[in-house]
Amino acid sequence: MRSAKHNCDNESSMSSVGLDDFRKEVLEESRSVLVLCIHRDAEFQEQIDIIEGVCRAYGERLKACLMEEDFIGVFKEKFDVKGTPTFMIFAGGTEKGRMLGQVEQKTLEDFVSRTLLLDRGAM
Repeated sequence: MRSAKHNCDNESSMSSVGLDDFRKEVLEESRSVLVLCIHRDAEFQEQIDIIEGVCRAYGERLKACLMEEDFIGVFKEKFDVKGTPTFMIFAGGTEKGRMLGQVEQKTLEDFVSRTLLLDRGAM
């Protein structure tokens, strides 16, 4: 079952991603992708609001995706994710960084900035 899209701004949105579209939406994406792996619990909406704020700050440079609930188990096994929420950044089809646990917007912004800057420096 596909979840609703969560708008980041008028030009980008946080897409729900499942087994069928993970490769296209994350691994084959030309932009960096911030992936949120989280169960739909009491903290879910707060974390969605935070990731949307970060998405707005980066605009077209960063895409955000939310793992569909029924894909989380497979995703956790494939990428050795130990818990949720887990925030991961993919660029060029590979994982560039991850952060486990609930975050505040400033913490997530710093993680994204640091990860994207390090990735650019390695090129």
